[in-house]
Amino acid sequence: MSVEQRIIVTILVLASSASIMSTDLYTPSLPHMPEYFGTSAQAAKLTISLNLLAFGFAQLVFGPLSDRFGRRPVFLCGLVAFTLTSVACALAQTIEQLIVFRVLQGVAASVEAVVGLAIVRDLFFDTQRVKVLAIWGMSVALAPAVAPIIGGYIHVTAGWQANFWLVAGVGALITLLILARLAESTTPNPAAIKGRHVLASFSALLRSKAFLNHAVLLGASIGVIYAFVTAGPFILISHFGVATEHFGYYQASIVAAFFVGSLASNYSVATLGAARLLTIGVLAAIVGGLMLPIVYLAGWFSPITLTVLMSLLGLGLGPIFAVAPALALDIEDQQVGVASALIGAFQMIFGGLASLCITVFHDGTPRPMLGVVLLLVVIGTVAWWQVRRFASDSQQRIRAHEL
Repeated sequence: MSVEQRIIVTILVLASSASIMSTDLYTPSLPHMPEYFGTSAQAAKLTISLNLLAFGFAQLVFGPLSDRFGRRPVFLCGLVAFTLTSVACALAQTIEQLIVFRVLQGVAASVEAVVGLAIVRDLFFDTQRVKVLAIWGMSVALAPAVAPIIGGYIHVTAGWQANFWLVAGVGALITLLILARLAESTTPNPAAIKGRHVLASFSALLRSKAFLNHAVLLGASIGVIYAFVTAGPFILISHFGVATEHFGYYQASIVAAFFVGSLASNYSVATLGAARLLTIGVLAAIVGGLMLPIVYLAGWFSPITLTVLMSLLGLGLGPIFAVAPALALDIEDQQVGVASALIGAFQMIFGGLASLCITVFHDGTPRPMLGVVLLLVVIGTVAWWQVRRFASDSQQRIRAHEL
């Protein structure tokens, strides 16, 4: 990659990290929110699930906007809004206010997901795109690894509000970097936000079995992550008695496995090929997901076994998130913004629904999370089975381009 391309990837990584930090810094505080606001655990979990749903649905709007007005102005507006809503979260006085501000923060944060993926599609091609996504995945993995550890100590020393002040500061810094170093990567299309054009683009993508199954696979995968993000703090802190400031170390182990999976993808994609790499990732995730309920029913469930099996899942998700977006985005240029929006929407809607299910069925035990993870593993497996019919064609196109 050129120096300019490296700068662009760095900006995208920082923006993604800020979006992730807005939730992961806050998760160690989650079990304490019912006592702070005098509310229920279900209400506290809504600050996660509704944020994710807002994040998902908003992308369907920002995708066409980024095609119409360009990536840079939409990116800038999103980062400014993200910074302001993070400040609002820090100033919330009631759980209702925090829920509303978290929803608005989710809407603003969704811009990063749409524009970031679209910029990767604009500037990188085929095998290089898979490598960039793998590097992006490795780098972004550091945020959920480090953020809960930092967030736990910040909660203990300065209170939960300080986490949102930190996120706001990071958002402001990234806004300045975009202004200084990020150029426009596409030619705005005046027809991109016309109703008929948008509906036609969405319809064409949803009729593509290859695109749809890759998007569902990614959605099921991110759903597993947010099932743990929502339930993990309650399971480890409230159920098993793990100290708030130590929760982050357990999540860091899971994220470290994802980092390793992404690193392996970056180095092995040229040798193994995209389709085979995706298969390896899915199989690892299936084993981890299926073993969770088995270990629970056998009476071996503990913080260690939960972390080990979730780490195996995370290891498999590294290749999935490196390969599946690249194959899903093997489309016409005119649909890139809409496709990025749909991919992101699938992911966050799956994540939001997974989180919402755990919220609704909260009973103080690990069972709701285990049930949601098992369901998502089944959905992801079915999608991957369908993907196998299209992966070989995509790999042939990659090799033909290299030759």
